[in-house]
Amino acid sequence: MNDQFLSEKNRCVIISGSPRFWVGEIKNTDYIIACDSGYRHAQKANIVPDLVVGDFDSYYGQIPKGIEVYAAPREKDDTDTMLAVKLAFKKGMTDILLLGATGGRIDHQLANVATAAYIAEHGGRCLIADYHNEIYALKNSKVTIEKRTSWAASVLSFSDECKGVSYSGLKYNLTDATLCNTFPLGVSNEIIADEATVEVREGILLVILSSLNAD
Repeated sequence: MNDQFLSEKNRCVIISGSPRFWVGEIKNTDYIIACDSGYRHAQKANIVPDLVVGDFDSYYGQIPKGIEVYAAPREKDDTDTMLAVKLAFKKGMTDILLLGATGGRIDHQLANVATAAYIAEHGGRCLIADYHNEIYALKNSKVTIEKRTSWAASVLSFSDECKGVSYSGLKYNLTDATLCNTFPLGVSNEIIADEATVEVREGILLVILSSLNAD
């Protein structure tokens, strides 16, 4: 995982309830929010969250005293993960690591990717991670990623258009190009240099790393 992408000072780890939960590199300085059934992931990993949020339609157990709980109505506009993001923003945390946000229902996965884009749109930085995938959401910025063996690198536009897209250190590089979200031009590339840099001048861009050895 690219630990340089997220600021250690303002970092929040949000644990959602999707099947592919990976503990990752949780730090002692992280503020940890568990979303509804994401609390079960936290329990299994012996993680004590600072806050548990949700409408509790998928977790019905007890939450120990000493852990803050934010209970939301089941009829709401925000997903539990989006609600956690907004609460993190209110607490001044803008760099978000989303865990337990992939696998399972495709609508939940897409909603979590949209949540990552929301974070980027509102001035934050977001990384979604599991055992086999990392999704970086960028807006008008760049990310540098170290070379990895047997991993694919894909660059996709989340906005209708992403302008000024450039990447180097990949097998197929690009300079000042425009990508659109209706044509996956940047899929299945490969990092061949010691480091690769991906940059977007205008728009929300997704940089996705996927293990080629995933089951």
